[in-house]
Parts: sequence; C-alpha cells; structure tokens
Amino acid sequence: MGSVTYTPPDSVIVDRIQRAFPSDELRERARATSLVERERKFDIVALFYTLSFGFAAGSDRSLQAFLERYVEMADCEELSYAAFHDWFEPGFVALLREILDDAIENLDTGRAELNGRLERFRDVLIADATIVSLYQDAADIYAATGEDQAELKLHLTESLSTGLPTRFRTTDGTTHDRSQLPTGEWVADALILLDLGFYDFWLFDRIDQNGGWFVSRVKENANFEIVEELRTWRGNSIPLEGESLQAVLDDLQRQEIDVRITLSFERKGGSGASATRTFRLVGLRNEETEEYHLYLTNLGKDDYSAPDIAQLYRARWEVELLFKELKSRFGLDEINTTDAYIIEALIIMAAISLLMSRVIVDELRSLEARQREAEAAEDADSSASRLPRRRCSLAVERHAHLIQLYLMVELGYELPDLDELLLWVARNPNPHRDRLREQVERGEFGFDRH
Repeated sequence: MGSVTYTPPDSVIVDRIQRAFPSDELRERARATSLVERERKFDIVALFYTLSFGFAAGSDRSLQAFLERYVEMADCEELSYAAFHDWFEPGFVALLREILDDAIENLDTGRAELNGRLERFRDVLIADATIVSLYQDAADIYAATGEDQAELKLHLTESLSTGLPTRFRTTDGTTHDRSQLPTGEWVADALILLDLGFYDFWLFDRIDQNGGWFVSRVKENANFEIVEELRTWRGNSIPLEGESLQAVLDDLQRQEIDVRITLSFERKGGSGASATRTFRLVGLRNEETEEYHLYLTNLGKDDYSAPDIAQLYRARWEVELLFKELKSRFGLDEINTTDAYIIEALIIMAAISLLMSRVIVDELRSLEARQREAEAAEDADSSASRLPRRRCSLAVERHAHLIQLYLMVELGYELPDLDELLLWVARNPNPHRDRLREQVERGEFGFDRH
C-alpha cells in the first residue's frame, strides 16, 4: 500500500490571512534589508508568522520561545539564541514598522456604521497614550518620569468605527502626549476626543480650521472670559456674560453650564503671532461632589446639548479597552529584555498581532453571516449573530498555534522532524549548572578550614 499524504481541509481563514499579509510582499519588503543576504537561515515569512501568532498564543513571549517556534515553522537546522538575537537590528525593526504602518493604512477589518449621535461624523478618533514599564537597565534609551525606572510610552489614535489604531508611535516615558499628535487634513469631518494630555489651544484651533470637531476635558484651573450664555435659567440665576470662569464657578448651582468663551494662544510654526478664538464651554454638575465636569468643544448647541457632549466624551473609554487588550492579550507588559531594538520590535509585533487577530475575527463573522443566511429559511432564530467580537478574539488566541500550522502547510513548509525538534528544545543551554549540582552532591568543593 502506497504512502498517504495528508492535506488539511481548505480554510477561508488561511486565505484571508494570506490576502492581508501576502508572503510574496513580505519577501519583497525584506530584500531591502541586509538580513536576507547576510543570514542564510533568515526567512521573513516564517519569522513574521512566528512573531504574530506567538504574541496571540499565550503566556510565553520570551525571545527563546519565539526562537523555538521559528525553528519549528522554518524547519531549519539548529539556530543559536545569539544568532536569532542578532536578527533584531535597526533594519528589521524598520521593516516591521513599514509592515505595521501599511496594515494600519490599508487593512479592511470590518467597519461599524456610526449611528445616533455619531452618524454625522466620518469617524470618531480617540487620541491617548499609555506607559509600558521596562527593566531599569533600559533607562538610557527609555527614560521615565521617575528615578530608577525605565518606561516606554505608546501613543495611538483609535478609530471608533473599526476599533483599531489609525496612528501608532513609541517614545520614552518622558515624551509629552501632545507632541505625538500632528494636525492636518486627516481630521476633516471626524470627531476627535482628547484628554488633558492633549490640552492645547493651538491644537483645538487647527482641528477646527481643518474641518474637524473636538471635545476636550478642561483643566481645573482654566480661566476663560465668558462672552455669551447659550442657555438661560429661570429665577435669580447668576449672569455669566462678561465674567471670568473662575470668578463664578464656585457660586454656581445650576445643573448645566453652556456658554461661549474666548481663549488666546500663540500660533506655532515660527510666526510668533498670537490669536484669539471663540469656542463653546459646557459643564455638568456632579451632585455628589458638587463640582462640574467641564468640556471644550466646537460642536454647536442646536445639534448637541451639554449632556450630549458629556455622553460623546464617554466614548474615550474605548481606547482604554484597546490598551487593556494590547497589554493583557498581546503581552505589552511582558517585555523581558533591555535591548532597545528587541523592545521596539516586540511592541510593533504586538500591534501587528492585534491587527492579525481582527482580520481573522472579521472573516469568522463573515463566515458565520453566510451560514446564517443559508439557514435562515429553515430557522427564523438563526438571524441573530452568535459571534461577539471578544469571544472570537479569545478563540483566535487559544488556537493561534493551529492557525500557524495550517499556514505552514498552505505555504509549502514541511513539518519538522518532531523527535529532533524536541531534543533540540529540551537540551540545557547552561549545562554547567548540572555539573555544579553534581559537585555539590559529591562534595568536591575544596575550602580552607582556617
């Protein structure tokens, strides 16, 4: 009886991954680096999928674990840790950055329609930053705000319609958030939600001048001249027109503040000219603390009431969920190295893994929708989706290694020699430790009794 070659069943998931990150394109990009010519064992396709699925696959995201997964997929001869470590150099980091930026710009991972209060906007964009703690020895490159610490700061802007970053940059922990948010035509027809890290009057002006909208929290000590009240109150309410905000704020008892204010600032770009703009200030009173939550915006009162503005700002919570996902599911808080290039590469790969996961989730939801459409005639209850995004992401995480295996076979990689692979992985990289134990057990230490 002849040998039987097993071929795995076709997978729309594997097809979608290859469309999103084509192997030919990965190899073409890699040819621009010196690694391809210098390192015979370097295979960008195997390394890319090893890193992207390794981040999604669970707890061990050490460089040693990635090395073992790479050897498993590439089926190369034994590769030393030192050689693998040396692959993480500036050219490789630049390659990963190029892949990430292109994916952020072009990947189609499903776009949710914005409805209700949000339907007038092209998108809602949420700017924020988070700190990733590193080993203290990395402080020379990644300075922190505190002493004896090392920190990397991740700056991103999230699209509410896709749930994915539209901008992704890393700096040391001392870099101000505002410096990493450029202005320009990209804000047109979008609503930008800003916390106090982006509190900059010039930024508000640029968003408005470029046809965008913004809602920003207001600093506690902010003091503006009130030029117009946009809502009147019955009874003996304090008149606000012509007053400064801080002069009247403590005396107000009204549930809402809705006024127009002026703010002055220096125009940037070397002109040195000052400018004055008029924007809307709204506030909602917290009955428990008796303090106001204040917001600046260029949205009009006829379209959005003061409570509407506060409700819009609550969408900022979505970026906190994205940071939590990156840290808990994709290992941003598990960077166990002090090498700057490895740190940068692993941070970028965590973001690519997030995008990879969303591509797979989107394809799963499309697959389920097609199945529901086919079953609809038989079962009226089949029209309801049973694939919430979080559960899909968890399924991808749990079976990432299997997805990578399917890709290996589809891309023409041969399965490794299992016995040799396990022997190589199981060998002790520090055999002197075993000898040390034997010396202790046999009492072979010599020492001076005196």
